[in-house]
Amino acid sequence: MHPEVDWPNAWEGGRVIGRAAVTAYWTRQFESISSKVEPERFDHDPDGSVTVTVHQVVNAPSTGELMSDERVGHRYRLKNGLVVRMDVIERPE
Repeated sequence: MHPEVDWPNAWEGGRVIGRAAVTAYWTRQFESISSKVEPERFDHDPDGSVTVTVHQVVNAPSTGELMSDERVGHRYRLKNGLVVRMDVIERPE
């Protein structure tokens, strides 16, 4: 990841900027939920980004209760081989 990566805070809302902020976000998220994300399709977009359609299943870590089961898109923008931005697309094309 780029040192100033721009990442969605899909769990709490908003965005986080920078590697340390992404690490802190992931730490909080994975203390509260358990998720499994499986890539299903990779599309190279005309603007140079890559969109990955994923099957995402989220469970409560303490009970295993299903919180969500959906397909979403993860769009990655790259610069010099590093992720500079990631966006979640609710309904991938």
